[in-house]
Amino acid sequence: MAVVEFGPRLRAWAVTAGGTSGHPDSPHFNDQAERYATGNLRPVYFYPDDLKGHIERSYMPGK
Repeated sequence: MAVVEFGPRLRAWAVTAGGTSGHPDSPHFNDQAERYATGNLRPVYFYPDDLKGHIERSYMPGK
């Protein structure tokens, strides 16, 4: 589920029920179930400066 606001700077909120892999053994499988049930969406980060403080690691494909 996602909500997108278009304007000078794109903004969006979403929830991913069941995690992105869909694997019940994943530590992220149920971490958004309450958000899904209550409609409490999380922000989606589109811009590199939005990611600061919100990532575990980063990489550059092909390098």
